[in-house]
Amino acid sequence: MDPVKRRIYRILVKILLLSLASSACIAKESLRYNLGTSGSSIPYENAVDDLRPGIMVELLPLIMDAAGLKTEKVMLSTKRAAQAFKNGALDFDFFSPEWVPPNEANDNFVFTDPIIDVTEYFITLPENVDRYRTRNQIRSDSIVGTVEGYVYFDANTFTPLAFQSESDLILALRNQRIEVAIMEEAVARYWSAKHGVEISFGAIHTKGSLSLRLHSRHKDKVGTLNNVIQKLSAEGKIQSVIDKYADFTI
Repeated sequence: MDPVKRRIYRILVKILLLSLASSACIAKESLRYNLGTSGSSIPYENAVDDLRPGIMVELLPLIMDAAGLKTEKVMLSTKRAAQAFKNGALDFDFFSPEWVPPNEANDNFVFTDPIIDVTEYFITLPENVDRYRTRNQIRSDSIVGTVEGYVYFDANTFTPLAFQSESDLILALRNQRIEVAIMEEAVARYWSAKHGVEISFGAIHTKGSLSLRLHSRHKDKVGTLNNVIQKLSAEGKIQSVIDKYADFTI
């Protein structure tokens, strides 16, 4: 073989081997995530009962298996998980674009297509609801119960008081430690029923969709994930999971 052709051939072989090695690494790569460690995000991240482990707990393998992606669950507190995602120790999470602060740079992560709809409310006891029916009634000096580690895009427009979990927020309302808190509708309904605390829904805090939020280093996977989400949605499989939790008014 001509020396020049032989050299070109060797270069092509090396390129092919490097490509195969890279593909093998990608195939073995596990995407790290944190889900359900607070124990209170019911019915999304935590189990309702033995037959209903949680909406996102069911949807995650449905999506990732169909996309051919491996995952690894990491057990972190809500606060530590938020920091781990920022510094790159976690690869993805479930998040709503509506929760991103307007001044926060978003070039470090990308969102998939919407998966499920979620609505957060300012919740309170029935006797106080008239004071929180509109967003304008919540002022900068209004003390609002929040969950430690959660992102509140408008936290500068009220005075947050952080609690460890959604369960603790309902108990704080019952014990009159706070008058109002921000909670997702289905989660609030679950814990109010669990603790026997009657609540009322005031103004909407956010209304949007949960998506998978990935670090930008994984942006090449978004197209595949979007195709899977669209396919599962068209086949009714996502709605089928949601319907199992219909008693939570999602």
